[in-house]
Amino acid sequence: MVNSTTPVVFNLRLYHDKAIREARNSERLDARISPHLSPFSTLVFAMGNHWKPGWIDAVLKMLKYTHEYGYEVALYEERDRCFNPYDALGTMRNIGYMKAIEEGWEFILYVDNDIRPAKDVLVRLLQRYVPIISPKIVYADGQNHGLDMPRMPEGKGLALVGSCVLSCLLIKTSVFLAWASGGFWGNAIGDDEEYHFRRLALTGHRPFVDTDIVVECVEPPHFPLDKRKEIDSQMRPGGGLWTPVLYGAHVS
Repeated sequence: MVNSTTPVVFNLRLYHDKAIREARNSERLDARISPHLSPFSTLVFAMGNHWKPGWIDAVLKMLKYTHEYGYEVALYEERDRCFNPYDALGTMRNIGYMKAIEEGWEFILYVDNDIRPAKDVLVRLLQRYVPIISPKIVYADGQNHGLDMPRMPEGKGLALVGSCVLSCLLIKTSVFLAWASGGFWGNAIGDDEEYHFRRLALTGHRPFVDTDIVVECVEPPHFPLDKRKEIDSQMRPGGGLWTPVLYGAHVS
């Protein structure tokens, strides 16, 4: 019997860690490992709605499988807010985690419109139960496009990395509480993946790549700074775009 004058302290952290170890030794993780009111609940946040035929089908099958597995899940498509290429991607991602926090989701899964995940990808990522995780991303053309992730060996479990691509990225919403009112993600030109993951590392969070899970991107990656270089190449030395001149004709 507990003395009523003695405070009873329940160490949730120790319980939580012990439950994770026990659950990982079992066939399936369950709500014991999460203190969240809706354990494993995930907002799948699509970056735009530029799906091509068949692309969204794979994402919807993944949501259906996750729901049938017993996890609460929903898909939200954020409209493309970019006026010029890539200039509002950060705003869109900020809207995503703000929405996820407001609505009480434990995780947010950012998905680009050109990924083709297997139906069990989200469940398998959730069962790793780490704050930031991505599957290994490969490209349909078989090229690595200068990125490290496509060259990572498969079937080696979790790999702790400095940064990763954002095509299919699962993050606990609590990671963003320091920026709950928005403003973590910058817009893509100049604010690249490495910059953002360095910011997260300063708060104690580094991303994992699950090399046991492979997701294909149909289109090759886009590098916003390349677009900037293309614009810069058209600039006059003194500033302003070059004006085409038609020789032999008067240009007003």
